[in-house]
Formats: sequence, C-alpha cells, structure tokens
Amino acid sequence: MLAELFKRKYLASLERFALFYDDFAEYGDRDAPLAFYFVPGIDGVPGQVRFALPMLLRTVGPHIYVRSMHLEEFSAKRPIWEKFAPSNIDKKRERIVADLDGLAGRHEKLFVMCSSSGFYDFLSAYGELSAAVRERATLLWVAVAPDHFLSSPWESIFFRINGFVHRGHRWFAAPNHNWLRWVNPETTTSHTWRSGSTRKIFYKNDLESRLDLFGMQWSYNSLGAFNECLAHAIGRSRFPINIPAFILVATDDGYWQGRPESDIDALLDRYLSRKQVLRRRASHLWVLTPDNMRDLLELARGSARH
Repeated sequence: MLAELFKRKYLASLERFALFYDDFAEYGDRDAPLAFYFVPGIDGVPGQVRFALPMLLRTVGPHIYVRSMHLEEFSAKRPIWEKFAPSNIDKKRERIVADLDGLAGRHEKLFVMCSSSGFYDFLSAYGELSAAVRERATLLWVAVAPDHFLSSPWESIFFRINGFVHRGHRWFAAPNHNWLRWVNPETTTSHTWRSGSTRKIFYKNDLESRLDLFGMQWSYNSLGAFNECLAHAIGRSRFPINIPAFILVATDDGYWQGRPESDIDALLDRYLSRKQVLRRRASHLWVLTPDNMRDLLELARGSARH
C-alpha cells in the first residue's frame, strides 16, 4: 500500500518539475565562437544548466552558446525507473556524438560540462568523436561520481517500506531532510551559500525532482539499475580521455562515503590523462556553488591561454 502511495506522489511531482526544466535545452547565440555542452547526471535534465548560467555569463561573457544533451527518453516527465535501461544509454551516446559533431562545425571552442555520472555517458561517446571535436573540446567534470555504487543499508531498510521491482531491479524511495545530514551529506534539502556579504539559500527541489510525503522529501534510487547502466556505458568506452580536463571534486561527497579520497584519485587516473583537479569541501550536489564554478572556469580558461 505504501509503495503505491509513494509512486502516486512521485508521478504527480514530475509534472511540477517538468514545468520548470523540460523545455530548456539551448541558450545564447548559435554563431558565438564559444559553446558549452551540458551532460546531466543521474535523473538530471537539460534545464539544470540554468544553475550555472549566471557564473558562465559573468566569467566568460554573454557571447556564448549553451546546449544540453536532451532525449525524450530522459524527459523530466518520465519516471526514473523508465530511464535507466542499457538501450537508453546507447541513445545517449549517439546523441552526444551527433550534438558535438554539430557544435564543432559551428564553434571554435567547446567546453563539455558533465555533471556527476554524466561523465560516463561522455566517456562512452568519446571513442566515436571526430578529430574536429577533440581538437576543440575541453572537459569540465563537476562532482565526481563513482563508476560503481556499493551496496547500501538504505536499500534494505526502505525497499521494505516503499520499494518495488522494475525490469529486474529493486527501486526504493529514500528520505531527504536537513536533519539527516549526519547520516549522509546528500540527504540535505537546502544549502546556504555565502561569499563575502552575499548570502543565498539553494533548494534541492529546484534542481532535482523530489516528492513530498510525511514531512520529508523523497527520491527514487536503484543501485542495481544504476550499476547496470554504468557498466554498459563503460564497457563500450575507450579511455583514458586525452583532451584537457578540469575536475571539481567534492571532498565531503556522500556518494563516496566511507571510502578514502585516494579512491577518487585512482578513478581520475584511470579515465583521464590530461587533468587538473580542484578540491572543495562540499557535498556532491552542493559543490557547484557560484564561486566554485567561477574557480573551475578560470582554471580552465587560464590553462588554455598558456
């Protein structure tokens, strides 16, 4: 009974989320010399790039073009359990290759900005990219996601309460509340950012779909489905990637909870041969604050000038 209640609430929440995020896949001047291409992470949608737009414009200037990877299979209206299938991951790879080939034909310089696990979608596409794309492209990876998720007690607890099986994988809704931060930093629902005299509160449900129930926000997860799709993408990949790469690492990242930071370094060494890394004390989601985004962009642009 609870499983059906959670699903109904979740499906209703998708309409509200889609209202803000589903129809925004490109911005700016198609003829600008500089283009940014955004690859969302787990359950990400194109409009999430709007979170980074103010700092993009302030750091780089207004004469840019921004495009997001977008497929109907990953629409904000679509339930997450329908998105995570190997056949959809193949469609992502094909779209990334086609989009970047098109951008390389119009723009002098490309920045590919991957959020979280979106990097592995780009990784799977990298071996099929044209020479023109590779000559023009620089990679920005914000919030490093592992290439395999470890088992979690959250699944065993909450699957019994609200879980179900879809396409052979166990799905469950996990709670988000600021009081749960001591359990895992990724459970917070808001973040207060300060820079000098500037103060702003960011809310998770402005960035990611969440259902509201029992006084908390909830999100659906399936470690089995996520790992199946990660393995499928990586299994088709050629690495290490040999384009300039600039990485923003969250050192309080709940995705890596209980694992040493050297595990992140080993993963970066495995997949990237030309990288520079910024480390900031923040959670996986909240590492992308305006000042951290500025620092990453300035590092990438400064390196390009030398």
